Amino acid sequence: MKRIIYPALCVLLIPAVVAGCARPPLPRYETDLTLRVLAARVPAYPEVNFAVMTDPHGYDPQLGTDGQAFDHYAAGSYMLSKDSAEILQTAIGQIKHANAGFVLVPGDLTDHGDRASHELVAQYLQQLQAGGKKVYVIPGNHDIDSAGAVRYAGNLALRIRNITAAEFSQIYAGFGYSDALYSDPASLSYVAEPQPGLWLLALDSCRYRGKVGEEETLIGGRFSPQTLGWIEDRLIGAAKANKAVIAMVHHPVVEHFEGQAGEFPEFVIENYPAVSRLLAAYNVRLVLTGHFHAQDITEKTWPDTGKFLFDVETGSLATYPCPLRVINIGGSQKAAVRTLRLPSIASHPQDFPAYARAQLESGVTENATGIITIYGVAGPEAQNLAAQVARAAVAHLAGDEKLPAGQPAIQENGLSLPAWIGVQFKKGLVDSLWRDLPPPDNDVTLDLRTGGWQ
Repeated sequence: MKRIIYPALCVLLIPAVVAGCARPPLPRYETDLTLRVLAARVPAYPEVNFAVMTDPHGYDPQLGTDGQAFDHYAAGSYMLSKDSAEILQTAIGQIKHANAGFVLVPGDLTDHGDRASHELVAQYLQQLQAGGKKVYVIPGNHDIDSAGAVRYAGNLALRIRNITAAEFSQIYAGFGYSDALYSDPASLSYVAEPQPGLWLLALDSCRYRGKVGEEETLIGGRFSPQTLGWIEDRLIGAAKANKAVIAMVHHPVVEHFEGQAGEFPEFVIENYPAVSRLLAAYNVRLVLTGHFHAQDITEKTWPDTGKFLFDVETGSLATYPCPLRVINIGGSQKAAVRTLRLPSIASHPQDFPAYARAQLESGVTENATGIITIYGVAGPEAQNLAAQVARAAVAHLAGDEKLPAGQPAIQENGLSLPAWIGVQFKKGLVDSLWRDLPPPDNDVTLDLRTGGWQ
């Protein structure tokens, strides 16, 4: 089974890969004056409270949690796969007591995409609904037609059955699909109304259709022309019905650090400038995303139209710092975003944050060291550079990253020639991980009227 190394955590030396992007169809608002007039009216958001919990990467422990094959997988994944079920149960306990009327889960519900793990996650989510909190889900790139559906036995990773798109919508029928107002025939996207006056545009950006070969894993996301047309139809319908709209999609719709789309196109949706502009044109001002496992909020503005949106990316529940978000939109049209973190789980009652961070740092450092040595850098020098990459990656994933005063992103003094050359190519990218794009990432109040924040 092909191992997927998380590109954002090995930013020092991985070459840039530029994906070919098909031009999207021209949105109708660009040519239809009546639609531009319609979109000039901005519906008010109703007062609402909701939670966001994404990328739980649920894994059924009955598929194996020890042995050489599982240890090999866990060491390279950076996630707390072995603890994911326990983490999910703990997070659900927190959300039950949060001031949130409904819960959004923007994809990667499972780690391996197997049916047993999906059914386990659905059972946990049902606990929230039994407590009165409606849950809405969409798939992530790990969830459907996954090439990673395996169980572990000793030194073997044995293939097991994954699930289809139809099976995903059946397993999660009670979490948005069965009561959707509209459903896209070309994807698993749908529209729901979690509260009167508010439409949720739940968008499936995953590329599980048309996979070639069982070893291929499609990380990146895109919308087909059919789905883009469906999205605009629904946005037009919302505008005519005077409904405010929030969106959730697994893949971010803007860059969350400078150069992200050029270096790691799989972690921003294909044609993201057109997708984000389309959403903003029809006054979608909050987009809830995941995928990159980073706790980051970035605003995109269009001065020529006065439009804006906030891409509120939430970190993976199964990766340090294991965050949740609670968002309150008040009558003043200000969205108070607050971050919760799990202080403990049953198996780690005292040291969970340190345990989770150590797992992330260890995995990043190990993988980055292996990559750096390919370029002729070895020993303590490779380990030192890898530790600096890990420091930047952990800071970005935790959010509100800020390089300590007087410290460079990468220390260049005393490097060997191969190491110095590698650093020259990539030090700008590592520096960009430290340079947080506004607004703040964890606790902030976003003004949905003006695009400001405090």
